[in-house]
Parts: sequence; structure tokens; C-alpha cells
Amino acid sequence: MTSSETVTPEPRRLTVTTRNGPVSVEVRGAGPPLLLLAGLGSRARLWGELPALLAHTFRVLAPDNRGVGGSRGGAPFTLAGAAADAAAVLEQCEAAPAGVLGVSMGGLIASHLAAAYPTHVARLVVASCAPRLTPSHRRVLRFFELALSRLAPSEAAEMLMAFAFAPSFADRYPGFVDQAARLWTLDPEDLPGALAQIAHLREGWDLTPLLGTIACPTLVLAGALDPLVPAAATRELAAVIPSARYRELPEAAHSVLAEGGVALLQEITQFLHG
Repeated sequence: MTSSETVTPEPRRLTVTTRNGPVSVEVRGAGPPLLLLAGLGSRARLWGELPALLAHTFRVLAPDNRGVGGSRGGAPFTLAGAAADAAAVLEQCEAAPAGVLGVSMGGLIASHLAAAYPTHVARLVVASCAPRLTPSHRRVLRFFELALSRLAPSEAAEMLMAFAFAPSFADRYPGFVDQAARLWTLDPEDLPGALAQIAHLREGWDLTPLLGTIACPTLVLAGALDPLVPAAATRELAAVIPSARYRELPEAAHSVLAEGGVALLQEITQFLHG
């Protein structure tokens, strides 16, 4: 650990009241605001050490998704509702406009936010997400549903790690993958919320009409080896967003932010700073 890392402020927990119910937000650091939107079933803790790293140059806001963690209860999860939650977080934390970084389902929420609340988003980064539900992705969601319903939370997390990282990364960094599994393991009380998120996504979505209205600078990231959201789907999303920049990492899978390492984090940081 470097000396700069040791002085990173500890996170603060805030509860924002939205029309959909409470949203728990982890806040740390100072500087330009940056909203992190995580994927399926995710609390803020899924980000691991990333918020601490980003907090050296940003004021990082990382909410728990609707239905899990401190954001349990309230209205049923929807992508539109999650975008409204995110907008309320930015408003009540006096953080709009902000940089927004969303991954997987969080990328869908971030895209919806940028389209529906254009004054709230200064720059947008999305990774590993598709503009619409396809038959193959419906099967992936069914796989998640069965894993969460039929296995212990820790077993489901271990199994899902087989698809979250490319084999070469998992072989080089087994300890990192083990830690990711622990961070993703659902608390038992979060299972209903995670399943509700899956149920909503399985009903289908098509963000294509909204994506064409996004006006802020946008960086779209994909892993060429992603078995959960194929790179072609993320490339399709990028193609619809006006003047979006698309970046595909040839040796990465679904967890492209982690697999891209320091070089990708620097690229993202520079993009967000403009």
C-alpha cells in the first residue's frame, strides 16, 4: 500500500429518500463528482478497492441498487426507476452534473440516466451491457435465476466467477477472483431483491430509442471474451449513441474494468476528467 492510499478518507454512508424508496449511498473523496452504478444484485461493496482509488481525484458516490443492501424496500425494481433513483442521489448530494460509470446492469441504468436526465450527466462510461434483450441473454438471465435460487449464496458466487473473468486472468490472479466471489456473495436478505431485478430484465428491454438521444461524451467498453454479454452486443450499444467511443479489450471477459488493470483505469480517469 502506498502512502497516498493510506490517507484516502473512509467512506460515509448516506440514505437518500426517493419517490421509489430509500437508497443507501457510500460516499468518499473530494473533487468532481463520480457516480458508480454496479450490476445485478450489487451493493456498493462489489466495487472492492475501486472507489478508494478513484477517491484520490473524485468525490465518489456508490449506491446500493434498488432491492439490495440499504436500498431494500420501496417500489419494485425497474431500469427507469433505478435511473430515477440515481438522479435523486445526484440531486440530493448536490453532485449534478457528474461523471457516471456503469457496468453490466449498471451500464443500462447509467445509459437510461444519461438519456432521461441529460443535465445530470457530464460524461458517461458504460461497460459490458447490451442495448436490448436477446434470446441468448434471456438464457443467461435464467442461468442467474437458477443459480441464485438453487445454490447457497457463496456457491452461486463461486460458479458465476467462471464466467466473470477470462481464463488467463483467473489463472494469473486467483486471489483476486476469490475476493470478487466474496464481494458478490449475496446476503440472504438480498436474494428477493436480486431475483426481482432478474425478473424485470427477463421481461425485456430495448434502450435503442433512448440511446440515440444521449448527448454527453461517452466511452463504451467491452471484453472480447465476455460470455455473458457478447462484445458484439456492447458494440451495438455504442453504435447507437451519437459520437460514442468504443473500446474492446481482446483478452478480457465480463469484468473488463478489473481485467483492464491500471492502464484502463488511467484511460477512464482521463476520459472522465475531460
